[in-house]
Amino acid sequence: MHAHDRRQTHLRSALFVDFDNVYIRLKQQDESLARQFASKPQLWLEWLEARLATAEGNGVAHPERRILVRRCYLNPKEFGKYRPYLIGRGFETIDCPALTAQGKTSADIYMVLDMIELLSQSTHFDEFIIMSADADFTPVLHKLRKCDRRTVVLAAGPAAPAYSSSSDTFVCQDEFVEALAGFSETNGRA
Repeated sequence: MHAHDRRQTHLRSALFVDFDNVYIRLKQQDESLARQFASKPQLWLEWLEARLATAEGNGVAHPERRILVRRCYLNPKEFGKYRPYLIGRGFETIDCPALTAQGKTSADIYMVLDMIELLSQSTHFDEFIIMSADADFTPVLHKLRKCDRRTVVLAAGPAAPAYSSSSDTFVCQDEFVEALAGFSETNGRA
């Protein structure tokens, strides 16, 4: 009975990070921001949880968020050196090597397949958090909404209006960049 009560008080979340997308978009703005993202996931993860708790505010008590699944999809040849930082913060890292000469990976499709698979798991996930500015995720946001799941998008880079408006909560690039820049100021450059 006690375990059941505890489940009721937590918002069960799953986090999916399109590492290449986020890193490359940040690097286009400032290489140190990209390094902060890659090497200090504990800082932005704590910031994200606090930011989402604030977004839920409005004086209403909300359950504590538990990110039960943390998955990061990355090209191991380009970004494998950052894997230890992610694993050290409890992320599963999924290798998505380049499939084309231009460096395109299959991260998007792996992320979507994993999200759909979690819909049928015995653990009910209340919330799906996607870190990517890639509008290709819009259809999966629609699917998650039809399945009565909350969705959060954190876009490091400009996001298409259809993508941002398809999520329940949208965290824009400016907020994320400001947070990463703050980490640089308080913790030194990566």
